[in-house]
Amino acid sequence: MSLHTPTRRRAAHAVITATALTIPLLSAFPAQAEGCNVVPGKGPKKVGSCNLVNRKPGTGGGGGTGAGGGGNGGPVAPPPPVGLTADEAQGFVPVGNTVIPQAAPVTTADLVARAQAATEFPVPVVHTAPADKTYVRLRTALWIDGFGDVETEPITEGAQTVQLVAAPKSVTWDLGEKTLVCDDGGSKNGKTCNYRYKRSSAAQPSGSYKITATITWDVSWTCEGADCDPNGGNLGPTTMTSEATPLLVSEIQTNTGQ
Repeated sequence: MSLHTPTRRRAAHAVITATALTIPLLSAFPAQAEGCNVVPGKGPKKVGSCNLVNRKPGTGGGGGTGAGGGGNGGPVAPPPPVGLTADEAQGFVPVGNTVIPQAAPVTTADLVARAQAATEFPVPVVHTAPADKTYVRLRTALWIDGFGDVETEPITEGAQTVQLVAAPKSVTWDLGEKTLVCDDGGSKNGKTCNYRYKRSSAAQPSGSYKITATITWDVSWTCEGADCDPNGGNLGPTTMTSEATPLLVSEIQTNTGQ
């Protein structure tokens, strides 16, 4: 059959017309970008639509601020923990579902308080000569154990080291008959601290005086390091009292001949 027959000419004309109509339609849809799927629309006009996927945060064409929006993108502050306002939440660190407050910086005053709490002052132990029993108008020597300096172990936090030092200043004796203050811990020879009783202890409960000795320390502290504020100070006096010790005081008996 010849190509120039009326039937062949009409078929070729239809193909050319369809191709000419298809080219404008294809040019109306740009090349598909990565992550964009062109889905032909339904209906007589076959209008296409584009679903964008795998888009990077902040690159969307919308006006939102989230990961898919193209507006004012950026990090968004998390809401404060439940039960706290934004101001109250300052200084708190969330750990899982628990809110843990951040530790405040350790101050010099904090370390001084810790040193005070750790200080152990010795309890004085009373001694007399004569021991246990003495006599009216007889010089009785007084001394104690425990009269000495007290120092704490240094406490270090950051760039500061605090140490407490207590120096003994005096001993206050309650002798039952009188109160006596000595400037040192006394000694067995009684040169620096002694007493002469004026009355016997016969009228006292259990027939003896109950004597005690109280040491008074002058307490101070020092701080070394760049974070110290200040570098030292005085905490005033601190005392420690001995247990009550019984002391029998008798009259000296004399016999006169007739």
